[in-house]
Amino acid sequence: MMSMRLQIVIIVVMLLAAGFIVNLVRKKKIDFKYALGWLVLFFCILVLSIWPILLNKLAKLLGIASPVNMLFFFGFCFAVAIIFALSLSVSRLEDRVRKLSQEIAIIQKDMYDHYNGLKQEMEKKDSSEQEKL
Repeated sequence: MMSMRLQIVIIVVMLLAAGFIVNLVRKKKIDFKYALGWLVLFFCILVLSIWPILLNKLAKLLGIASPVNMLFFFGFCFAVAIIFALSLSVSRLEDRVRKLSQEIAIIQKDMYDHYNGLKQEMEKKDSSEQEKL
């Protein structure tokens, strides 16, 4: 059984952590879709720290011998889910960077070609004006 002091410490830490995440979202330092996973985790830890008997009942319901083993299993699943979500984001961002790089290269080539065309026109004008003189 968890002591009352430990419960209070966990509750305070989870509330502070949730406040920190909400503040990061408010300042737009983290996207809401990433913060949501952390907020759900904090909420679950908060519920389990307020009613620790739920942890024992949930472990028994799932057929897990020890509540601690269940916590490690859920922690592992959460970490895998976060890694998968971040991998998807990295893949999408990589694709966007490639497309933007290609667009920039095309725009630079167009600007270079336009500049060279203007330069040749100016040289033709200058040479025709010199011939007239």
